[in-house]
Amino acid sequence: MLDVIKKIYITIPVQRLTFLKYLPDSLLYGKAYKQCQPAFDPGLILPQLFSMLVYARDNTIFWGTRIPKKLSLESTMEVYNQLPVISSFDLATNLHDYTSKQFTRRNSYLATTGGTGRNPTTIRLSNESFGLEWAHIHSMWREIGYKKQEHLKLTIVGKRLAGDQLITVNPIYNELVVDFFKINDLNFDDFLILTDKYRIDYLESYPSLAMEFLEYLVRHGATMKLKGIMLGSEGITDQQLIDLTNFFRCPIIRWYGQSEKVVLAYSINNGDMFKVFTSYGFPDVIGHPSGCGELIGTTFINKALPLIKYRTGDYGRILSRGDGLWIQEIQGRWGKDFIYLDEKKRIPTTAINIHSAIQSQILFYQLIQNEYGKLHILILPKKGTSKSAEEIAGIVQSEIARKLKGFVVTASIVDSESQIQRSHRGKMIMLVQNLKDIKSDSGNYCNLQ
Repeated sequence: MLDVIKKIYITIPVQRLTFLKYLPDSLLYGKAYKQCQPAFDPGLILPQLFSMLVYARDNTIFWGTRIPKKLSLESTMEVYNQLPVISSFDLATNLHDYTSKQFTRRNSYLATTGGTGRNPTTIRLSNESFGLEWAHIHSMWREIGYKKQEHLKLTIVGKRLAGDQLITVNPIYNELVVDFFKINDLNFDDFLILTDKYRIDYLESYPSLAMEFLEYLVRHGATMKLKGIMLGSEGITDQQLIDLTNFFRCPIIRWYGQSEKVVLAYSINNGDMFKVFTSYGFPDVIGHPSGCGELIGTTFINKALPLIKYRTGDYGRILSRGDGLWIQEIQGRWGKDFIYLDEKKRIPTTAINIHSAIQSQILFYQLIQNEYGKLHILILPKKGTSKSAEEIAGIVQSEIARKLKGFVVTASIVDSESQIQRSHRGKMIMLVQNLKDIKSDSGNYCNLQ
């Protein structure tokens, strides 16, 4: 249905498409959305885990040789505990073996992971996972009163708009989309004039961009009355939450998830406790006896790529309480990576990832910043790629340069993983930030030492 609506959207002036916001969500997002019942009941985990293990065993090459034929509900956790942990690097090197044989272009599509602090890579998502994801997201947004048909939201998530546009109306999602790459102190008043024509009720944003938006409002002596704020894709400090709450005087909902759709959890207002949707996936931790270790997840909603015990690249603690599972003290790739145009203008790496077809030719890329306004990209191509090193470097450089107006972007090819810098735990990291005088945001993190 969305493909049909998008074709209409392209050919008809946006002013005549406001009716689209009244279309039922079940029509926009499909049958799976309508049938989905988001839930937190821990009792759902075992039967769904059993079902996913059986499915992955019968439909993928990798799990087909590792999950026993004699599997019962009673033996599920014992078998699960003995299975290997997998990572984005495994998917980047051999996606085919993890993909279900039941899915093709007809009922699934390729996407790219965010890649912050881990390997950006191509994944396969089922068509129905799109509707299932939105059913869960809308259910948590309703916790702060949001209704798409009634409430216009301002969306600041690193989107690029054509030409000199600062904002555009997206009637499908009833939102004003902001090209925040173009916003600066010289045009912010013009931006406010544009937004004043609308009654904005909610703000959806990356936390880092929400804080930058707040700073602009304060500097320009402006206010904005909101009913709620929805923050995703990054972490945020306690002080930043307090600043946003004090300024906007509205509830704030945050959610934690991944492009790979293995775990989804959310928190309202200032707590660091994230309630887990057990209807979405199963979170677990590995690697630390205190219970605060690396987060792994098993999807319940994406059968096209039935990931089991998948490394998220994050760390945290999982707590079980009477009303559900909770993730606490999240840290890791979920959060603090920024590149800087100057001392005031910073851009989260979540907003600049590669999402074009060239991603399928790349095993890993690493961003390196040594000076304000300059960025160098190291690219490790996959073995047997069909494109030359010069072609790959040129395409990646051009794509990222288009997203980073004002930056000088360069790129080069490396031929070995040893040329990519790693974290102290030995993992390849997406951003090597060498600027010495930037301010560091610190959060409340669990002690992993």
